[in-house]
Amino acid sequence: MKADRGVWMQPHLVERVGTSRPIAAPARRVLTPRVARQVLRMMEDVVIEGTGQEAQLPGYKVAGKTGTAAKPDPDGGYSTSRYVASFVGMVPASSPRLVIVVTVDEPAAAIWGGVVAAPAFQQIAGFDLQLLDIPPDAPETLPARQ
Repeated sequence: MKADRGVWMQPHLVERVGTSRPIAAPARRVLTPRVARQVLRMMEDVVIEGTGQEAQLPGYKVAGKTGTAAKPDPDGGYSTSRYVASFVGMVPASSPRLVIVVTVDEPAAAIWGGVVAAPAFQQIAGFDLQLLDIPPDAPETLPARQ
């Protein structure tokens, strides 16, 4: 929620990136700023001490949410053997530059989003942060130099 501070923006396709001016998408406030900050803190806690710990990135605050869902059975109800695992996160959480969604359809070994999808988020985000030269927002979490 911090990415837009509680303001919903209508999903839209981007025709091009470059010198053209982007078209403003319709938007409306769906959460108060106070509630948006509370949701962000909860999403940071998911990564710090909850099910999303595998998404942690040294030097960065990460906010995210894990997901594990049983797939519907063709005959009704839900499967007990087929799942979708996911993790959605934003980084750096103090001023988000990246929002990344990782979805794994029918994972093989484990089924939980925090085990299957969060590590993929960590790898993707780590690469992108370096590629885009996005500075850390939590330098106190960097490993000590030897």
